[in-house]
Amino acid sequence: MSQTRRTFVRHAATLGAVLALSRGLTRPLLAAGAAPAKRGLLFDADDLPRIRATLQRPEFAAFWRWAREADLAADTRFITQELRPANLIVDAARVQDILHRCAFVHVVAPDPKQLALARLALNRLLAYPRWDWILEDGRLTVGVMRGAGFCNALALASEWLAADLTADEQAAISHRIAEEGGPACYRAVYGETHHESVKGWTMDPTSDGLNLADVSRWPVILDKTNLRVIATSGLVSAALHLHGRHPDADKWLDLARASLKRYAGFLPKDGSFEEGIGYWEFTFTYYIYSLEVMRRRLDIDDRHLVNFPAMANYAATMAMPTAENPTDSINIGDAGSAASAVPLAWIAREYHNPVAQYLVDQPGIVRSFWTSAWAAIWFDPSVPDTLPADLPLDRLVAPDVVISRSGWKVPDSVLAFRSGGPNNHEHADRNSVLLKAHGERLLNDPLHASYSPKAPKWLLRETVAHTAVLIAGRGHLYHHGEEGTNASTASATLQAHVTAPGSMYAISDATDAYRRAGLPVSLVQRTVIFLKPDVLILADRVALTEPQPVQARFQVFNEDNKGTATIDLHGAFTITRPLATLHTRTLGTGELRLATGQLDLPAAEGVYPFVELTSPAAREHTFITVCTTAPTVPALLPHGEIALARTGDKWTITGQHADQKIAVTLTYPANGLPVIKL
Repeated sequence: MSQTRRTFVRHAATLGAVLALSRGLTRPLLAAGAAPAKRGLLFDADDLPRIRATLQRPEFAAFWRWAREADLAADTRFITQELRPANLIVDAARVQDILHRCAFVHVVAPDPKQLALARLALNRLLAYPRWDWILEDGRLTVGVMRGAGFCNALALASEWLAADLTADEQAAISHRIAEEGGPACYRAVYGETHHESVKGWTMDPTSDGLNLADVSRWPVILDKTNLRVIATSGLVSAALHLHGRHPDADKWLDLARASLKRYAGFLPKDGSFEEGIGYWEFTFTYYIYSLEVMRRRLDIDDRHLVNFPAMANYAATMAMPTAENPTDSINIGDAGSAASAVPLAWIAREYHNPVAQYLVDQPGIVRSFWTSAWAAIWFDPSVPDTLPADLPLDRLVAPDVVISRSGWKVPDSVLAFRSGGPNNHEHADRNSVLLKAHGERLLNDPLHASYSPKAPKWLLRETVAHTAVLIAGRGHLYHHGEEGTNASTASATLQAHVTAPGSMYAISDATDAYRRAGLPVSLVQRTVIFLKPDVLILADRVALTEPQPVQARFQVFNEDNKGTATIDLHGAFTITRPLATLHTRTLGTGELRLATGQLDLPAAEGVYPFVELTSPAAREHTFITVCTTAPTVPALLPHGEIALARTGDKWTITGQHADQKIAVTLTYPANGLPVIKL
């Protein structure tokens, strides 16, 4: 018998003890009977015909096929033979996902095979001695993430499988939520709120899969992050599952409501989200779940805490559809995925919101992931799905990211310019630029950076992997992941942001971020001028206290191995993607050099090409890069003739590209901001 199998059997024996202990539940911990549920947590039996109809719609067909046609034999083999009981990061999450998926499929379309696997996953979760990988005071589980997920999955499975579970299984669910899940989630949320009360958080030495040097500051770090919300959702599930049966259920519910209110107070008032759109999706999937189940079960209505229609507008702002990925998004930092249909379906239904419904109806937005079941539960086909004509094309979103676009369709252009301060899940990306045009990412922000500082793709978090400036090859301040993917202390300041029909310019000063890295800087300033849809001007000014070369990198999107960069004999470079090209002209105070390269990563991790512009060693650097974009389909369109000239501190860019006439002057005064005339 393998070590994994022996471990599984040992934990299964632990479950037997749990079942025996929980059969009566006459001890003071739980009242003898369950209070009758007012309504189902997420839906009632008479909602099933509507949910079944939704699952037949084109938007949900891929998800429903994935859920119903999952490889049950492989999942069974994983749980019984391959699972690593100590790995709560990945393996326990997979068991939780299997339980939720199979329980949902079985309640919608009863299937004995789905039920059997759901029960296997259920009993596997119940057998875990701890439900998370952080301890308080070296001995008490802190439910920062996995414990909350266990509570949610078990509470839903208890209801969805009610007709098929034994009394012992139901009692075991209640017992484990009462003794492990609820207290652990309470400990997490309370510690994230009352930092001074925490008696030391440490990694559980028996858990593997995430090895951080120090989690002692996590109560403070997690206070304002998405992990507060997942822990809160688990606390809500525990409180509602045991409502009327457990002496602490009301206390848990009170803390959960206070936590939701506290988190809402941290949010920008305009509906944007500092951690980016991918983490907005994660956060508000669980925030909305908490609101919904409290309202359904106890008539507690806290929807007023958050401006959800404004969040739908934010989700639309962050959309960046490409031909290859219609759900692509602006992925500042780690937020590499678009907003999924889960929170959007609820917002559309609750507020009859056409922006959210428009996004839900985009191909691929309903993902093959277990929480998409909630989107199917919440979807309302009667909501219109049109974007309002006054939805702004230019916005500034948290944490001071400039977004400018020519439209909302795949061929339209989208620009993102990262200024602002630090935030959770950030990269070393101050003053970096991302550009999409003609259905292609043409200036890239890296996707899929590692969460582990020991993995090669941690490099994707560094300035060298962004379309940004380097000082003698070095980027600005970042950390080494000692505490995870938390914020650094690096900041940039947005000094100007001016919009007009068809154009936008912004100026950002990232001196602080580079100075904190010990670099000899007195100014690191980038000016971005966007003449929609096809002309982007980047003007960089760097002042140093000692002569150093300065580089600007331009990252190529190549995850599909279809991105290339070339340099011509005239000192220009071209980035080529299947459907579009980006061509440049450059001019600087020094003689600029161009070179192509790729990030220093093993070939198995992918090829990440870039172009690097170098301004030779000096104390003062100014250089301008003019980018034009053009489609290659149905035929490669030529890039226009554009001239760059400099007279003292005045720079002029003139010419024409496609139908755009270009006449821009940029003047650097002795003091103050650049003066821009379009």
